[in-house]
Amino acid sequence: MSAEAPIIGARLPALAEAAPDRLALVCDDEVLTRAQLATHVGGLAAWLAGRTAPGEGVALTSGNAPALVEAFFACAVSGRQALVYDPSWPAPYRAAIDAALAPALTLDALPEVPPAPFAEPPAPEAPFYVGFTSGSTGLPKGYRRNHRSWIDSFAVSAAEFGVSDADVVLAPGGLAASLHLYGVVHALHIGARAVMMRQFHPRRALRLIGRHGVSALYATPTQLQMLVEAGTGESFPSLRMLMISGAKWRPETRAAVEALFPNARIAEFYGASELSFVAIAHPDERVPAGAVGRAARGVTLRIRDAAGRDLPVGEAGAIWVGSSMLFDEYACGSAPETRRADGFLTIGDHGRLDEAGFLYLHGRERRMLVTSGLNVYPEEVEAVLAGLCGIEEAAVFGVPDPLRGVELVAVLRGRYDEPALRAACRAVLPAAKIPRRFLALDDWPRTAGGKADLRALEAIVHERLKR
Repeated sequence: MSAEAPIIGARLPALAEAAPDRLALVCDDEVLTRAQLATHVGGLAAWLAGRTAPGEGVALTSGNAPALVEAFFACAVSGRQALVYDPSWPAPYRAAIDAALAPALTLDALPEVPPAPFAEPPAPEAPFYVGFTSGSTGLPKGYRRNHRSWIDSFAVSAAEFGVSDADVVLAPGGLAASLHLYGVVHALHIGARAVMMRQFHPRRALRLIGRHGVSALYATPTQLQMLVEAGTGESFPSLRMLMISGAKWRPETRAAVEALFPNARIAEFYGASELSFVAIAHPDERVPAGAVGRAARGVTLRIRDAAGRDLPVGEAGAIWVGSSMLFDEYACGSAPETRRADGFLTIGDHGRLDEAGFLYLHGRERRMLVTSGLNVYPEEVEAVLAGLCGIEEAAVFGVPDPLRGVELVAVLRGRYDEPALRAACRAVLPAAKIPRRFLALDDWPRTAGGKADLRALEAIVHERLKR
């Protein structure tokens, strides 16, 4: 079963024939065998083919459940596009997405369908999935993916992380977030066992790891922190690979994670919904402080200026990515900072490369602020703040200021002494990059993917400053 099929889900019947009773999907206490999964997907694909045209979009709105996974695969193998909605969207978001994409069908619950064989597969370049950005800075954008881009991403997961059909893979977050959906779909496509949850809860996640012998885990730093807090004094030796995407995490969290998962190799990666894997920090190489790793297998990186000229090593500019894993287009919404040229794509992230090929992120083009004539990337200031004692999370925003143009304001989760905090910032940041105000916030708003909800946090900043 080592050869990759060029279509997402095309291997499900062969996997079922080889081991029909082997568990394929676990969702909390609910399980599906390989045979059950293949049968459900085949029947549902035939049902979709009788009600929609090839290439049409099918809105999947059920949230985390085996039904969502089955419907996703049914769309893929039948040549339809799975539009994976986030059930937590407010009504105006949902209405805007519906109006923009006009799905041919909306599935909240699955119909009862008879078994059916898989039909002729679509072309590898056919689109199969529309996911949505987390919505941290506004209305979600829909990004469209083709089969080939994810199949090639699966090859990177195998080469860089060693994920194989022998693994039990846990992706504990919401499947509306591409990280967790990718983890579940990749596992099932290659014949590994996929473990998911209807809703992330750290104690239940640890029980699933112990009960099913989870060997590979996709997680964000926030989820890891919650697992560490829930698993104090415990250890789970079955985990051999921990794959982390998201913000950099604190050194003390790493030590606690290593105690919780004593046999796990820890790999961090930088990527994006539009780009897939970009850079990977491997556990078996010394990664310089501040770097996010080197280019993933099959990825070429360029740093370019505003005119599109390649910059030399060490100079900062826009990060341009070349690979076969890039998305097709935005299905809805727009992003002026996302541009293509000569087979490369940028989404507006800025950074630099060193002589060894390590990538350092500076921040997002769309979040860049200009204060006192200085370009400031909030991500840089956030990383400094989050690394200080007592600070668990930080988010930095700009508010209008008649003198400086923009005044920096930091929202912080944790306990801190403001004079000591300012002194620590002065030791590592220019004066113009030190926030003028600090706002404490314990109830941290999050997106469905577990990331900080920047839009909600910025609204809190403006509301507080009006008082």
